[in-house]
Amino acid sequence: MRRELNTGNIFIDVSGVIRPAKDKNLTVVSLFSGAGGLDIGLEQAGFTTSVCVEYDADCRETLRHNRPEWKLFEDGLKIEKGKMRKRIPGDIRDIDVKELLDFAGLEKGKVSLVVGGAPCQPFSNIGKKLGKNDERNGDLFLEFVRMVKGISPHAFIFENVVGITQNKHADVIDYMVNKFKGLGYGISHAILNAANYGVPQRRERFFLIGIKGVECPSFPCPMFFRDENHFERISKIVGAKLKPKFQKWISVKDAFGQIPKSASKRNDCAVMNISDVVVNRMTYIAQGENFKVLPMKLRPQCWKTGRHQGNDTFGRLVEDLPSVTIRTAAYNPAKGMYIHPYENRGLNTIEMSVLQSFPLEWQYKSKGRDRITLVSGGKQIGNAVPPGLARALGLAIRKQLKATSKAKSPQKPVPLAKAS
Repeated sequence: MRRELNTGNIFIDVSGVIRPAKDKNLTVVSLFSGAGGLDIGLEQAGFTTSVCVEYDADCRETLRHNRPEWKLFEDGLKIEKGKMRKRIPGDIRDIDVKELLDFAGLEKGKVSLVVGGAPCQPFSNIGKKLGKNDERNGDLFLEFVRMVKGISPHAFIFENVVGITQNKHADVIDYMVNKFKGLGYGISHAILNAANYGVPQRRERFFLIGIKGVECPSFPCPMFFRDENHFERISKIVGAKLKPKFQKWISVKDAFGQIPKSASKRNDCAVMNISDVVVNRMTYIAQGENFKVLPMKLRPQCWKTGRHQGNDTFGRLVEDLPSVTIRTAAYNPAKGMYIHPYENRGLNTIEMSVLQSFPLEWQYKSKGRDRITLVSGGKQIGNAVPPGLARALGLAIRKQLKATSKAKSPQKPVPLAKAS
């Protein structure tokens, strides 16, 4: 069961900002940076990424290639008690706050924003759902708390899968909220759908934001809608007057229309090899349908028993809607509604990237290889925060930071009317 979230109907309008000026003073410390989705969106909102911490070597190569000015903390050596020892590059558990700040040329209390999403597998609805009891990554949210405490930024953004809101993980959210409130942050958390912010993907994610000097931080108002009824329903939910201009969700067709034919020749374009047997199965699947329409003789045994109840397995994308959530194996049609809307094949990595709202010029890398591997590309893209959603969040945070800087007393909570 999903727990209720304390959004408090707090939303502010950011639709009027088209291309904000970049502010070098709006500094970002990026944790669990991945392939850079969150940082790209914040960059589009006018923030400057000062330093990234990322465990995965392929992701670091991607960040290095696309944004060489973003400093990567990947020191494999550490001085401890006067002795030098080895450590895993990018392992946040083994990085001291002071050495990270010194490396980035930043000072405690003067960083604008700390952002990151600890690996989501422990809280995902897919998998073992071990939460904080996951031996490998379940405690990494504690590292985010440690970094925020030590850096003392003006604001932070923590992202994770919706599964973290399940009642069995309630103590994780409660722990973070209590810790951050004790550090002087006003806290809000909510589930946001990327499609409502111009991303061609119906991807829901949990966000917890904190801002010093703002009692209840605000989320960006949705700006894109499925239809008029959806617009009216969202208007009531957010408790704010949305702009009268109605904008429809961006569809798969819209997104794919931006991809040039030459993209298939890129070194970071990879697609799954499909057997003739599987291709034949695809010919039976129309948009919006899945394996359940296949004749029994064409189904593999695991799809014949009726035990497999997936509603999107081996499904074909609908061209006039945003895609379903692009997960790490979205290149594999057997893992979801990932059959190309027109062709009998799975999605390639460039199509996955565009559905995540990454800029077309963003290139993915695999360390030590000229061409990206399908698995690496899938993980980098599928684990990312959609830049389009991150941009909207960044604009909302920026508005509120600006409001607090104008307030006469930084210690006094800023009312929503002044932050909007």
